[in-house]
Amino acid sequence: MNEKITAIAGCCLAGEQIDGEQIDVLLAEAESDLFDLLYWANKIREKFFGNKVKICSIVPGRLGGCNQDCKFCAQSARYRTGYDKTKTVSDEEILNAAEQTKLSGVSRFGIVYSGKTVSEEELIRLARLVEQIRERFGLRVCASVGIIRQEQAERLAQSGLSGYNHNLETSARHFGSIVTTHKYGDRVETIQAARKAGLRVCAGGIFGIGESDSDRVQMALELRRLGVDTVPMNFLHPIKGTPLGDAETLEPREILSIIALYRFILPRTSLKIAGGRVLNLRDMQSWMFYAGANAILSGNYLTTAGRAVREDVQMLTDLGLEVDSD
Repeated sequence: MNEKITAIAGCCLAGEQIDGEQIDVLLAEAESDLFDLLYWANKIREKFFGNKVKICSIVPGRLGGCNQDCKFCAQSARYRTGYDKTKTVSDEEILNAAEQTKLSGVSRFGIVYSGKTVSEEELIRLARLVEQIRERFGLRVCASVGIIRQEQAERLAQSGLSGYNHNLETSARHFGSIVTTHKYGDRVETIQAARKAGLRVCAGGIFGIGESDSDRVQMALELRRLGVDTVPMNFLHPIKGTPLGDAETLEPREILSIIALYRFILPRTSLKIAGGRVLNLRDMQSWMFYAGANAILSGNYLTTAGRAVREDVQMLTDLGLEVDSD
């Protein structure tokens, strides 16, 4: 057993925050002793989350036609991906998706809008939908509608919204290489506004977009500073027509190492493995829990196919894990 990794794991299990020097040690040891890193990441997960795994499903409220230039995103109208025009999903379609989520045994449901932000009309519609979904299906409802002000976040909270998703995507240093149409600070301010409104915050990023180990660490430390509740971890699924359409995907072992590193840095924060897990992890999907993950996005994603919820529930059962319905 790697003594250096063991000692740092002991700090995490004792509830201590690890520092930059300890993180550098983990990075240095990860390649030669990956399985030690995973072993302790799993122990940390078990310590703070037990045997339960959260599952959430999402539906688009508005799809495509985005005027932003995120280089990985199929929904940007700047790229030829087939999503150049905006499609607004009907209330009926969203409510039907919520019903299917309820019937599948999943208790968390997210509504996601493309674009930089939403109009007043769209905000009113979203608030109404949240109220209906909670009343009819009893689901926890989250939303992702881009950059919002605190007053807007408060209105969503009053409608019964449980949480707000707004990803940092990458580090502050690397952000300008991926997005130029808005600022990193805009995203930070949105996260802070959601927290001040009393919403649980789901904020993470995407890996495999040309970032360095340092960028990955800096994003984790910023998420820790912001005190987010859940970190969605997405792994690039290259989409033809985007600037990253020909990028190479990450190898499964590297992905597991990233998840484990985040578990060490964020021992008490939910880590949700989301977009790109099917394509990138392949036959090693079940290993994500051993690497420290305690939550997954299940069902189809926004522009790529995921896995059926029943398949993910069966995977958890086979692993001796339980669906967290709280």
